[in-house]
Amino acid sequence: MAMASYEIDDPPPQLKAQAAFLIRRHSDQLRSIALSSDPKLHYSLYVDFAELMDDDPPLAQSLFSQPTDHLRLFDDAALWAHQIVLGDLKGRKSVIEKKFIHVRVNVSGSPLECPETFPRIGTVRVKHRGILLTLKGTVIRSGAIKMYEGERWYTCQKCKHKFLVYPELEARNSISLPSFCPSQRSKSCEGMKFTELEESVIRHDYQEIKIQESTQVLGVGAIPRSIPVILKDDLVDIVKAGDDVIVTGILTAKWSPDLKDVRCDLDPILIANHVRRTNELKSEIDIPDDVIVKFKQFWSDFKDSPLKGRNAILRGICPQIFGLFTVKLAVALTLIGGVQHVDASGTKVRGESHLLLVGDPGTGKSQFLKFAAKLSNRSVITTGLGSTSAGLTVTAVKDG
Repeated sequence: MAMASYEIDDPPPQLKAQAAFLIRRHSDQLRSIALSSDPKLHYSLYVDFAELMDDDPPLAQSLFSQPTDHLRLFDDAALWAHQIVLGDLKGRKSVIEKKFIHVRVNVSGSPLECPETFPRIGTVRVKHRGILLTLKGTVIRSGAIKMYEGERWYTCQKCKHKFLVYPELEARNSISLPSFCPSQRSKSCEGMKFTELEESVIRHDYQEIKIQESTQVLGVGAIPRSIPVILKDDLVDIVKAGDDVIVTGILTAKWSPDLKDVRCDLDPILIANHVRRTNELKSEIDIPDDVIVKFKQFWSDFKDSPLKGRNAILRGICPQIFGLFTVKLAVALTLIGGVQHVDASGTKVRGESHLLLVGDPGTGKSQFLKFAAKLSNRSVITTGLGSTSAGLTVTAVKDG
């Protein structure tokens, strides 16, 4: 059971240290959030773990080993730092107080990119539970955006102490009250009756996605594994099926749905804190001028015989397979695609074609598919296990 029982006017030393770090290193982001116009939005404040390690190693170690408590503390520190920044900007009319700021920890370029904290999805085990874990994969399913009731405030009927209680994901977001008052005063209250404060429930946006490990890192005959990921608040709807993502979060588990005559199990699930799209980085890369010059020079060399230039390009399609020129041409044309056509009646005719490869075992069909998926900016590789007899695109999956 998770609770927060301190007062924001008298924060613990750990929160003060985190707030001081945010003001010292991320004052620009805090100022930008303060100047934003919508007070009801959830705002992200991005922190690099490598930078935190250089500035405060004990704090970074605590964040890695106990992320559940310290990420919540970091969010409270962001709000406390936000109040300080508001005081510095009180002369401006456009400054509005925000209620929801979430610290997102980016582990890129830090020691957390080692195999122990950055494993393959198929190698995730119980030992990874409770630490700041990073997983890489492709989004194969994106669920609908829902709303759920999160933390809420309670007050002790005996000493009137107010404390925050968080829902337990393992118990399907149920609220479990403490057995006695969690007041940290010098004299213990030991009250056992609590009252929920009216209109104190904080509601969150909620979305479940599923990511699958890349087939490029698997051996022969291995089946790619997948894991559900929970996105909340400002992270919802930022990725779509086919996106390659790196997700940093906390590994936990939740009970599987109650079904008659079916054993109830604990399913592993990752609660995301930071999501980074890697195929978005590919699309934003600027093409250097020397590459453009080489491209123009290539086609100027084959100006009189463009088909020879085409053949030179096709030799680079799946080079580990010899021959099969027609198949390589079909794969290249499918990847390039066409132009969408709209006729006089307004009917849209798609420009992308389908490709069906049929052949004996060992003729390189999977090699062509893997090469095409690697070359494509957004792709999802599926197998017969992830499809029905009706087709690869007609798999019925119940959401939630």
